[in-house]
Amino acid sequence: MRLYLYYLFRPDFMQAMMVMTAVFLLPLRRERHWGRRLFCATLAAFLVEGGLGMLNSQMYDPSGGALPVTAGPFLALTVYMAAPLAASLLTFRLCAGLSWTDALYGMACAYAAQHMSFCLCTALWGEFYQGDIVGFWANWLVILVVGGICYYAFARRLPRDGRYHASRRKALFTAGMVLFIALVLNYAARQINGFGEPAESSVVYSICMIYDLLSCVFILWLQTEQRREVALQSDVETERRLRRQLQEQYEFSKKNIDIINQKCHDIKHQIAALRMVRDRREQDAGLEEIERSVLIYDAVSKTGNEVLDTVLTEKSLLCERAHISWTCMAQGDLLDFMTPVDIYTLFGNALDNAVEGSCTVRDTARRSVAVTVLNRHGAAFIQIENYFDGVLTIENGLPRTTKTDERSHGFGIKSIQSIAERYGGIMNISTEDGIFLLSILIPIPVQAEAGQSRPDAPLSA
Repeated sequence: MRLYLYYLFRPDFMQAMMVMTAVFLLPLRRERHWGRRLFCATLAAFLVEGGLGMLNSQMYDPSGGALPVTAGPFLALTVYMAAPLAASLLTFRLCAGLSWTDALYGMACAYAAQHMSFCLCTALWGEFYQGDIVGFWANWLVILVVGGICYYAFARRLPRDGRYHASRRKALFTAGMVLFIALVLNYAARQINGFGEPAESSVVYSICMIYDLLSCVFILWLQTEQRREVALQSDVETERRLRRQLQEQYEFSKKNIDIINQKCHDIKHQIAALRMVRDRREQDAGLEEIERSVLIYDAVSKTGNEVLDTVLTEKSLLCERAHISWTCMAQGDLLDFMTPVDIYTLFGNALDNAVEGSCTVRDTARRSVAVTVLNRHGAAFIQIENYFDGVLTIENGLPRTTKTDERSHGFGIKSIQSIAERYGGIMNISTEDGIFLLSILIPIPVQAEAGQSRPDAPLSA
């Protein structure tokens, strides 16, 4: 029984593998009752490890290094290591609901982290802890420390939306590389050292362990870099698609505004003609009411910038239909140095967010959107203000989306920030007393500022 407990709790491959599996499992989107499943899977794995340790008691000497065993030590070692790998694979499936491809990828990353702890322990004081209590806890300490480092350096950076989204080729390649390092290179190092001698007595074997450790670090680092590059490419592609859609929307909106202006112009003439032909008090009152209604559509923003006029008019009409109070004071000519697409993208995203936030306000009297564009010390100051209900969390200077699908949202604010930074400006977001305030400050180029209207120029209201 003592021998069984020895194999059950010693810091060996199965135990370290389950620790690293938990490390790479934590950043994932986990299933319900995942903690209970992880505990049961770990307990089952430890019990299996105890049985395997008893069956393989002739392979390893609990008091020291490896003993000469069979003519096929590599095959025996491979069979002995199959159970921990299978336990890790099934744990990812049970606790996170990953596909077999993602589970294989997670298992490979966990195996790389486990092999790092194994290599470090072996390089420091030998492959086993020599059966003493100090070595027992020293090995466990190394496993936990390496696990913590791997979590902060690699594990939490690999998932995207709680999944790895690894292709079959990437999962197989990563698993193959880790298995090659952990099995083939380790077996080759043992052959060089000689199976008849304790591995830890060889300086060459320790050097090989350090090489294995650095190889596993490189593999995990490569995974995080590839993931970051893929995420950046996805963000860039999404923003490019968004900008293309906004450009198409701008052209469509511009045509609509022109049509509205023409219709409003025609209706005003018709009203004037009707007033001259039929001079009745009630008809006049009705015609005046119609004229006031039409003026809503005729009140096109005239800021001095055609693109800004288009987007402001479009959003003002949207606010009118949603019964949202609209206030605008803007010097559009301050933004003449910006491209039309950038202007439309910036104000389109910002005002869409403001209108969406205002629509969620339960008190209809507080539903309002205020837009300001003015010259402040040689810079274009843009401010968009609206009320909102609920709690908004600011992370890294950006609001965290309240939508459930975080991957598909949040690019509007990032696009605004990207545009501001591209022109050497800054963006700031603040919330206070239920007010959402988006402020943007963009330096006006000297050559552009020379032809701009001064601050006392007429403002669109």
